Amino acid sequence: MLSRIELYGWPVNECGIARVTSAHGDYYHIVCNEAEGELVARKKKSAFLDPAVLKPTTGDFVRFRHNAQGESMITEVLPRKSWFERRDPTARRKSQVLAVNFDTLFIMMGMDLNFSMPRLERYLSLAEDMGDAEAVVVLTKADLAGDVGKWKAEHDAVFSTGAKTLAISSKTQYGMDAVREYASPGKTLAFIGSSGVGKSSLLNALAGEEWMATQEIQEWSGKGRHTTTSRELVMLPNGAMAIDTPGIREIGMVGEMDEEFAKGAFSHRWRKK
Repeated sequence: MLSRIELYGWPVNECGIARVTSAHGDYYHIVCNEAEGELVARKKKSAFLDPAVLKPTTGDFVRFRHNAQGESMITEVLPRKSWFERRDPTARRKSQVLAVNFDTLFIMMGMDLNFSMPRLERYLSLAEDMGDAEAVVVLTKADLAGDVGKWKAEHDAVFSTGAKTLAISSKTQYGMDAVREYASPGKTLAFIGSSGVGKSSLLNALAGEEWMATQEIQEWSGKGRHTTTSRELVMLPNGAMAIDTPGIREIGMVGEMDEEFAKGAFSHRWRKK
């Protein structure tokens, strides 16, 4: 039988290791072998003084010191196998990590007025440098597209990128079997897309309405989870995990890629040969 930390994706049964399920300023919700539910932990300030040291974020595996009578302390962020980041809109050259330690990145875009080929190309360009993970384009709201075959023909550029592309409708369940193939026990999915694209609807569809209805929002005075949590890692009923990210209004490139993309450059990794 797998231990709790193994269920959350760590390869071996080990104490002193936790996974961050959500972050709230200086406080983090973590899961580990030391407790059945979630713990609230803080990062040890002296361990994170160096700007080059990774700071904890949702999805991270961390080393921590458990304190059953008080606050547990995060002492180290362990190496990430995958990451997705953009330029921070508030600081032009600073990167902002949106998701880490996922197996599949769902780049989501609606088959309605939400669709934007330039934005999709930006997502795919950023996804080129994300470590050991697969990027999949998920076109949502197929029920609003009318004739899906006709829509695909009119938007052939989407499918010429070379990235695997799925068309789905969380409402009608169209195409959901293909999505569920990625949601296997122990695997982590990350959802990226603009507000209203259907990330929460897809999560609900994967989890099941009955399961979603049983989830209670936990309130921790001044340091806990709220309905507006920016990122949260959730365990689905079948043992897969999902990182739901906030809607992205601006998807900036990081570093030198800004200028290259502005000139119209788009990597050939996603182009069909």
